[in-house]
Amino acid sequence: MRAPKSHVRANILMGNIALGLLGFTLVAFGAKAIFHPEVQARYTPIVVFHAGSMIAWLMLLASQSFLAARFKLAAHRATGRASIALVGAMLVSGSVISWRIGLELGRPEVTVVNLAAFVTFIPLYLAALHFARQRDIAAHRQAMLIATLALMTPAYARVVQVLGLPDPVAIGVQPPITIAIAVAYDWVLHGRVTRPVLVMLGFSVAVVVVMVGVLAVWFL
Repeated sequence: MRAPKSHVRANILMGNIALGLLGFTLVAFGAKAIFHPEVQARYTPIVVFHAGSMIAWLMLLASQSFLAARFKLAAHRATGRASIALVGAMLVSGSVISWRIGLELGRPEVTVVNLAAFVTFIPLYLAALHFARQRDIAAHRQAMLIATLALMTPAYARVVQVLGLPDPVAIGVQPPITIAIAVAYDWVLHGRVTRPVLVMLGFSVAVVVVMVGVLAVWFL
């Protein structure tokens, strides 16, 4: 059975976006390690494990898209179910690291930012599973994409730090980048921005606004 051209196009584009995010993440963290080698002392086993789980997530997002593009739906569903364990590993390791950074380095803002990313990611990931069961595949893809973009702030932060800019810049660029990628993806496929995408972007931006409010009350 051959997949419709629109289905192939949507999934290949999604896979390429995931590969782009993966490449950006590797370059961002690699540059931070090269230009600020002192951070390598913090590469403890749990940090390495978390980094590996995040890279695995981006690789999974890409491979899932390409499997769907080739209409290998059984493999797509099987690896999709396996993603639940990967998500658990990402969230547990990320939460532990964020908590330790707040306590050991005296940077609770990092804990707040990372936890806000998880608060965005988890509902969108669950929404993606719901959309898949409802066979709303377009919304399923977008939920996965916007959820993943919520996790990209640490990568943006590494670039900001290498460039010598203030750390809050990373928070400032996250919503515009998320909106631009999600809207562009929707527009290319549908010629408009669909209602589910507007709702999911609204939720993502709302979490950032609340997070900024918490940080403002805390530090100002």
